[in-house]
Amino acid sequence: MPVITASLSELSDMSKTEPDELLELLPKMAVEVEKIVGDEVWLEVYPDRCDMLSVEGLARAVRGYTGVETGIIYHELGETDITTNVELSVQDVRPYIVTAVVKGIDLDDRILRSLMNVQEKLHLTLGRGREKVAIGVHDLSKVKPPFTYKAVSPTSRSFVPLQYHREMTLEEILEKHDKGKEYAHILDGADRYPLIVDTEDNVLSFPPIINGVLTEVTTDSKDLFIDMTGTDLKALEQSMNILCTMFLERGAEIHRTAVEYGTKQVRYPDLTPSETTISIDEIRKLLGIDLDEEEIDKILSRMGYEIKDVDGTYLHLKYPAYRHDILHPWDVIEDVAIGFDYDRFKGRMPNEPTIGKPLKSKKIEEVMTELMIGLGFNEVMNPTLSSPSKQFDLMERVRNDEFVRIKNPVSDEGSCLREWLLPSLMDNLKENRNNPLPQKLFEVGDVVIDGTQRTHMAAVTLGPEIGFTKMKSMVDGVLRSVDLDFTVDVKEHPTFVPGRCAAIICNDKEIGYFGEIHPAVLTNFGLEQPASGWELYLGDMIVDPKA
Repeated sequence: MPVITASLSELSDMSKTEPDELLELLPKMAVEVEKIVGDEVWLEVYPDRCDMLSVEGLARAVRGYTGVETGIIYHELGETDITTNVELSVQDVRPYIVTAVVKGIDLDDRILRSLMNVQEKLHLTLGRGREKVAIGVHDLSKVKPPFTYKAVSPTSRSFVPLQYHREMTLEEILEKHDKGKEYAHILDGADRYPLIVDTEDNVLSFPPIINGVLTEVTTDSKDLFIDMTGTDLKALEQSMNILCTMFLERGAEIHRTAVEYGTKQVRYPDLTPSETTISIDEIRKLLGIDLDEEEIDKILSRMGYEIKDVDGTYLHLKYPAYRHDILHPWDVIEDVAIGFDYDRFKGRMPNEPTIGKPLKSKKIEEVMTELMIGLGFNEVMNPTLSSPSKQFDLMERVRNDEFVRIKNPVSDEGSCLREWLLPSLMDNLKENRNNPLPQKLFEVGDVVIDGTQRTHMAAVTLGPEIGFTKMKSMVDGVLRSVDLDFTVDVKEHPTFVPGRCAAIICNDKEIGYFGEIHPAVLTNFGLEQPASGWELYLGDMIVDPKA
């Protein structure tokens, strides 16, 4: 989860809550205090509450929770004639942009640090590593609107990016600048790159990579221009609302700007509260507490809501524009539970008289895990999401049409569900190829084959003395330790060296395989030492391991 750092004294002042009381309250609001060093406090915030990823947003939430400032805070926005024209050339790269102007901000080092921190956290959460949302903040006095958002060829434009003192082309920035190298993958496959320029053709930003040094924000900056570009318009609007309300907490003025898509004009930001409807009976049923309408009203008001109307047992609510996490009535009910205080809920025994016990399959997993650790293997945990390239191409397997694809993946790295564990372990070896040998890794995890979820265990070893015979001895020792009656048989598998791969047979059924990894696979993963591996279908093991 995202961790933010803040000055405890500043958070106390802004929230109008004493430090000791504040530290007791934060865990009740789903914010864990990770550590405190002097006046600096590290806070772990649930990623669904992006509005609390800054000291300003957190202080606002605390003021509501303690009853200092309840209900929706309405802000009056100014208007400007600043426009940003969006050219069609960006449609295939980063099609959307939202903008705003901040005026009268008195920037100091603390506010600048808070601004950089919330940018970083929004990039990480709503922005999905800048792929969906990339944020640029500029000193408005250094440029002249109107602005243009367009896409240009990689070598046609150059400017001085932040952290550099010479002009670089867009192509050079991706190849040589630290931020360029970090985020170049977002523009993979694009033949033109996005750019924001002013009316005099000065470069403000090369999104989603880096801003220009021309518009660098300092403590002398008073008026700011904010741009957010990306592929998800809703995420952009939500991120803009969060950032703008952060500035409003610091006493700044927010002025709306226009974005023009041809003849269509849209003005940002829009801080109009959103609305939802919730049943009082459902609140009582899910929480198991008999709250009356007045109590619910007080709790919701402290959590930043406003009851617009009551229709029988239904509440029609308004909630702030920065609360992007309200997707379902149960999200509101969760806020009721937080506002009521989880410590006030009384525990009770379940109605069922039975006592749970581990499934047999889980006992097998535990025993196998202990055995592998005892053999000197390090356990790893990899994501269930993978890519067809990793599952098939790099492992020298022919792609089939049966693997489960993700409909709208964030990236190719998470575009399918994995069918086996060995590709993930090979990727782990690749990432650790510069570490001392031998390397011994294993994983127990879920895979999906033909739409069915299964639990596998896989292991790999890497080193100059690794071979089929040693792998067979290890497999034999592990399986006999759990009293498994099995045999081995010759198996042909494209991932393994021909003639050095064997199937594990139990009750006339193949439950796994092992062997020496094929040199082509090693090359694909950039490995220069021999490797062996095995994969076992734990769900097919017919054993009764003793705990």
